[in-house]
Amino acid sequence: MPLYQHSLLHTGASVWIWHLTETLNDIQRFLTDEDFDAICQLYHLPSRRLQKMATRLLLDKLDAPHRIDIQYDELGKPELKGIPGTVSISHSRAHIGLLYHPTRQAGLDLEEVSPRIMKIASRFLNPVEKLWIRKEQELADTTLVWSAKEALFKTIGGGGIHFAEDLRIHEPKFTDVDNGYGSAEYQGHKGHLHFDYHFKYLEGVLMVHTIAKD
Repeated sequence: MPLYQHSLLHTGASVWIWHLTETLNDIQRFLTDEDFDAICQLYHLPSRRLQKMATRLLLDKLDAPHRIDIQYDELGKPELKGIPGTVSISHSRAHIGLLYHPTRQAGLDLEEVSPRIMKIASRFLNPVEKLWIRKEQELADTTLVWSAKEALFKTIGGGGIHFAEDLRIHEPKFTDVDNGYGSAEYQGHKGHLHFDYHFKYLEGVLMVHTIAKD
């Protein structure tokens, strides 16, 4: 159960990342029979079951005085039952993450850096981002833009958001080779909103989270 916990004190968010190497049999022993059976009944794909079971266990990391469950609003955005704050969930092929912020809107995205993203780059890049994307780091920078926009989409919530036209990711500042931060904007039917984004390269996955500015 390789688990990386990141307490992001500079944003007030806490993030837990789980590298999923377990089988269903491995993970079953950490769950109640009720949770295991309920997830198996709702989801048929083994990979989907693993993700939901891992999410159930990550929710316990919130260390609340009672069991915490997730509910979804009418637009599919996750919400916590019983405690205030924002929750965001993301998964890649082999990782799953949960973000919690007690007071501010926030979003989390996990992405594997893969050449596949270049096939759809024209659908989400705009002139602002094309100006700062480095030719020698085109794949990494394009993946960062995509991941930041995925996290923004989760932060804002709701539909009708055009990734290329409504979301702008400004050039990041690197604090070291694996970490950095930057600013982002949304301008669309919900108004003009400003955000910070923070990113970190973990083992085989890029983690980006966005935080709404006050």
